[in-house]
Amino acid sequence: MNLKWWLSTAEPRSRYVLLVAIGVVLMMTLTYSIWYPGGRGMAAFAAICAVILSHVSAKLVMRSR
Repeated sequence: MNLKWWLSTAEPRSRYVLLVAIGVVLMMTLTYSIWYPGGRGMAAFAAICAVILSHVSAKLVMRSR
């Protein structure tokens, strides 16, 4: 398993940033009813999870092309 590949950004970076941003907005929108009643702590936890999942998704999408 190549840990450096997972922890670095993908190339081209503009496409990677766009994929991650869209993924974070989409996931935060879909989970709004879960994290909103939980307050700031739950929102921060949901945002961190959304960024991690978006990063992994963007890396896999860009790897397949």
